[in-house]
Amino acid sequence: MVKARVLRGLVMAGLCLGIVGESWGRDLFVFDIELDGGEAAASSTNSFLQVGDLFDESSLIDLFGADYEPETTGVTGNLDLRGVATRLVYDANLVSLRFEIVGTGFEIEFADGTTRDENEADFQAWLQGDDGEGTVLNALLREFVASSPVDPVAGNPNSLESRMFDGDFELGSMGPFLSDFPTGTEDVPNLWKFDFNFGHFAAGPYGGDTYELDLAYAWNPGRRFSVLTDLALMFSVDEGEALTGIGHFGLGIQARIKDWWNLSLVARGGVAGSVDVGAVGAMYSVSLVSHIRYPIREYWFELRNMVGVANSIDGIKIDGIELDYDLTNVVLKNGISLNREFAPSSLSSPLRASVFFTQTAYFVDTLWLEYTHEVGAGVGLVGKEGISAYSPVSLDASYIFYEQYDALKLKLSLRF
Repeated sequence: MVKARVLRGLVMAGLCLGIVGESWGRDLFVFDIELDGGEAAASSTNSFLQVGDLFDESSLIDLFGADYEPETTGVTGNLDLRGVATRLVYDANLVSLRFEIVGTGFEIEFADGTTRDENEADFQAWLQGDDGEGTVLNALLREFVASSPVDPVAGNPNSLESRMFDGDFELGSMGPFLSDFPTGTEDVPNLWKFDFNFGHFAAGPYGGDTYELDLAYAWNPGRRFSVLTDLALMFSVDEGEALTGIGHFGLGIQARIKDWWNLSLVARGGVAGSVDVGAVGAMYSVSLVSHIRYPIREYWFELRNMVGVANSIDGIKIDGIELDYDLTNVVLKNGISLNREFAPSSLSSPLRASVFFTQTAYFVDTLWLEYTHEVGAGVGLVGKEGISAYSPVSLDASYIFYEQYDALKLKLSLRF
């Protein structure tokens, strides 16, 4: 199992270096359509706003020609909504449209229109959050986060919820330790941090790239505590063309309990949206982060632990899409790293090397991916002014994996 994971990591590295940005060849929305007479055809798209068009009268005529009689022929369409199995049905000689989420017992019928196209338009409006009477499609949204590998709000490492918890974990372990400064020192330097993250991932049958910028600041008004804040923006491109945007802001307080132990409380809010994928949502989170550093001969060992809770903020509407997730999750993150300084003869300043492992687990509401492992290594310059916890410049590479998910992440960090 370990050897297989290492091999998959090497494959991901090759993909990242050799075919960055290439599509994995499977659209996010795939329709397999069959007429009552047995004729079958398929169509697909990477745009959520075009899903209903795949099942309208003109599309059916284009697919089946004379075999399809408008408003009359019975049609069954098995629709894969970015990982969620659903079904659309026109019964013979009827214009009403029936939508089902396979395996859940959920079913809704659109029958107010006098033609199939009118009922298909009502279905598309419902997918965008409203059936004309304000009804919210919670059942489908909950199925998205439970079954879709690429939901922008939750359920996978590239979602808003996961990125917010990643931000809490990083921000909560940003400040210096008491042991970094001589006893009696009160003038603790403030710190800016700028990170650029690039990721290349395979999630179930889908693939894509992520790009993230994170700007953080630690204000140290005294020896014993820091005020922490950050702002992160991330963009992901699924299947080479479906664009998602995520942004989140964090604010925290860090207390230096012991020479070797910091404890931080971080609050965060964020939004995610994608017209292509068909999702919009907002969340808030609160996390408690423990950060321990302990020297072992020429090495130093760091242990980071976090517990956090996140809830969705419902009622957000962007570009006509209003989706309420009614989502709550608790997360546990545990990370361990081993670090050492060394001085290459070819360089004028020493370097710091590290290896690290992080495990993440989600609880409460069901998600597509509820566990992840991250293993990686990094190298950076040794911090200045005696602040050994920081590297002015560092580069980390890591492999994130669990079950049907694999990703390679590169992070360039600047601290000043």
